[in-house]
Amino acid sequence: MDELTGLPLAFGKKATQPKKADTAARLDQTKRTAPPPPPPAPALGTTQHDDDDDEPQPGPSRVNPAALPPPPAQDDDDADADDLPVSHEVVMKDHLKTVSALSLDPAGARVASGSYDYDLKLWDFGGMNLAFKPFRSFEARAGHQVVDVQWSISGDAFLVATGATQVKLYDRDGLELGEYNKGDMYIRDLRNTDGHVAAITTLAWHPRNSALFLTGSADSTLRIWERDQRRKSKSVIVVKSKERGGKTKVTACAWGPEGKTIAAACEDGALHIWNTSGNYTRPNATCETAHEKGTTTSGLAFSPDGKVLATRGGDGTLKLWNSKSLKKPLHVASGLASLNAETNVCFSPAGDYVLTGVAGARAGVLAAGGAEEERARELEKSGGVERMGGVVVFRTEGLERVRKIDISPFSVVRVLWHPKINQILTGSADGSIHVLYSPSTATKGITLAVTRAPRARAADDFSSVGVDGAGEDRPIIAPHSLPMFKEDGAQGTSAGGRGGKRRREKERHDPQKTMKPMPPVVGPGRGGRIGAAATQHVVQGLVRNNLRDQDPREALLKYASADPGDNQWTQAWAKTQPKPVFDLRPDPEDEGDEEPKRGR
Repeated sequence: MDELTGLPLAFGKKATQPKKADTAARLDQTKRTAPPPPPPAPALGTTQHDDDDDEPQPGPSRVNPAALPPPPAQDDDDADADDLPVSHEVVMKDHLKTVSALSLDPAGARVASGSYDYDLKLWDFGGMNLAFKPFRSFEARAGHQVVDVQWSISGDAFLVATGATQVKLYDRDGLELGEYNKGDMYIRDLRNTDGHVAAITTLAWHPRNSALFLTGSADSTLRIWERDQRRKSKSVIVVKSKERGGKTKVTACAWGPEGKTIAAACEDGALHIWNTSGNYTRPNATCETAHEKGTTTSGLAFSPDGKVLATRGGDGTLKLWNSKSLKKPLHVASGLASLNAETNVCFSPAGDYVLTGVAGARAGVLAAGGAEEERARELEKSGGVERMGGVVVFRTEGLERVRKIDISPFSVVRVLWHPKINQILTGSADGSIHVLYSPSTATKGITLAVTRAPRARAADDFSSVGVDGAGEDRPIIAPHSLPMFKEDGAQGTSAGGRGGKRRREKERHDPQKTMKPMPPVVGPGRGGRIGAAATQHVVQGLVRNNLRDQDPREALLKYASADPGDNQWTQAWAKTQPKPVFDLRPDPEDEGDEEPKRGR
């Protein structure tokens, strides 16, 4: 519109400017709250006294500023805190029990999570709203807990291990592509079987070839599979233990950064490394006492350069090893309570930090039975767990503890640090997934859902979900859902209306509407509910009833003869009474009826 004349400058509907989402305000809503400050220290040069002392006390002494000690240098933890993307937090809660499996695709767009509640859920950052709910949820195997899930390096599929002898392959949308074969449990030599014969405990994709992946099982073997060959594994690595029986449970496995080495941790406390160029007969490096025997070494990870190997033990320790030699660990960190057999360890994208989860005061839902649950109960009674479960960050050089990120009172089981989106994901024992990020360094990921503008609601939109996905509940009005609101003569009712009496009489004879009980069995056929035999129609075709085709007159005349005396049906009276005797006397009743007729 012209400001001078007040006339419109163009015809038609005026275009409205799209509303921009307040990105900064939405990001501030997800900012983590700072911990409470420590109590203030007493002032310099003052002393504490009892209130009961009424004697005058000397005032504060004057201190020469030059005599004060120099201020301490700035702690490196503050600089390290800037490198960690933990200033903001988003909680995705949909699981009911412990999140035991967590994986993020290489693009950082979709998350696959598994839990003790048997469900596998897929989360899409690009299509997620502020409700932070998954777009697909299903059971990979009914009644089986999800042990591990891993995305391929191409991001088009992921593998799921549920504690069974077979792993399943799914596409990006959660549709099953196939199931890999299992072995014969009655064959003693496991090299001659097609697959695993015990529960699969760990998975790992090849870091360079998306057609190969590695599985570890409780049958003391590791198997290399080809993605397109589901009938039989490509290679078999038999882990030999010094325990009685020579077998042990493989609890964790990992590929080297270039795919040239394979590392595996076992329940007997041993740690093994094989070169992929060999025949896997014997490991190239072994440490039989890497962790405490009888505990689950649940985490295994190579540094980005492949020189350092980190192991997370069920004995509450985190150890760094030289990947070329496993004689003794480089560094050891202890006092890290672990109550779940799926607690992992991971490196930062640059390899500067090592992250792992620790248990909290509330253990959450543990796996049913076993030594792990007994150990968890002992740690809780002895006070070996901290008040808050969280993520402990160590510096790779020297394994120096940098800081602990408190997540919740429950145990933190899974930890991921994605290199592309620079965000940290954690899975807790209360079924929640926490996404830690910093707006200045985060790239897409969860920020897509946080900064998305709310959808404008139309005037005729009566959906029960709010515009921002927050779950705004609206009442659903259905008047005819209750009998008291139904109108007389309405469709589906028998009360009132035109022809109601006739309809009721008809419904009275309907056994289904009146719910008449089934009458007792009386006689054969339909009343006795005797069904026809399977060969009844065959017998009826062989022995046919021709009574309809016969002439009744001809059927009677074939028994007649020319001599009436020969028509004897039986020989009973042939000799005793050869001559028939008839009573020819008239009937007296007939005579009485004829006399009145004659008189008339």
